[in-house]
Amino acid sequence: MIRKKIFIVILILCTCAGLCGADWFKETKVMIDTEKDHVYKYCTADEIISEFMADHKGAKEMYQKEYVLLSGKVTSIGKGGKSIILSGNTEAGLTIACSYNKELRNSALELAPGDSIALYGQITVDAFRKDIHLKAQKIIKPPSAVISKDVYYLLDGSCFDKEKAKKVTLHSEGVEYYIPLSWNEVEHNIMEEELGTIEGHQYVLNKINGNSNPVPESLFVCYFHNKEQLADHLNDSNKTELIEKAIVENILGEVGKFPSKKVKTYYNSVYTYYSGVYRKTIETGAGYHTEFVFQADDEEGIVLILYVYKDAEHISDVLFLTRFLEIKKR
Repeated sequence: MIRKKIFIVILILCTCAGLCGADWFKETKVMIDTEKDHVYKYCTADEIISEFMADHKGAKEMYQKEYVLLSGKVTSIGKGGKSIILSGNTEAGLTIACSYNKELRNSALELAPGDSIALYGQITVDAFRKDIHLKAQKIIKPPSAVISKDVYYLLDGSCFDKEKAKKVTLHSEGVEYYIPLSWNEVEHNIMEEELGTIEGHQYVLNKINGNSNPVPESLFVCYFHNKEQLADHLNDSNKTELIEKAIVENILGEVGKFPSKKVKTYYNSVYTYYSGVYRKTIETGAGYHTEFVFQADDEEGIVLILYVYKDAEHISDVLFLTRFLEIKKR
């Protein structure tokens, strides 16, 4: 019943998705992996040490278990390259002890005290002592010319500066996310451009200026209002997952096990995730992939991120968008 009633709501989204091209989906692929692809905030050892010196309790609450790309100077290297002690450029009295798997020991042994390095990793702080630790995953040269206080990295080196990004809002500013400024030229407002009645945007990523790939690649960020669009189907909050499945079914047709997985992220967002195939017999060709990320807005509605691609050339920016999408509590 829910699948049939929701069809009118979803039909226009299928029409929008048609802007991606005639060939559709043949195989399943997972690219938006919010569990594996951590986002690391760029920090310097100077900054972190200064914050801990000024307010250890407050800094501990801020940094405990945070993923960072940390730059600083090597103070010493443990025997056999088993650890690195990192300090800032000033004599603050605190250091950061960096540990890592044995695969990184050879890289550590190539370093010398005084070298400037940067490490991807997760910070932990002792419960009873003031020691700061970093469990490192990768050692690199420090990024150059990082000026902004709000810069983030992925392990592949992709960088996102929130201070230079465009903030986009939905649901009367109750939902916000960030896009690179280059996406502004390929942004389509679904309602304002009369592409449909669903609040949201489509980003035709392969049309960004400077791109040479003719293969369609699109991202949709949409908001489904419970009161305006889904009120008849939400008398029971347990039906939310059925509605999400109905959205997928009306876009892809046949749906396998739903959801593909549920994720509670390291940054405390909860997603329902599905990756599937489009099986309409009228479509031909090798096909495109679809990935759905749903986030419930309590009883207000549902946020949908839908990624349609064959070559996921902009996956890094999609991951940053997903990481920084925020539903404001009212």
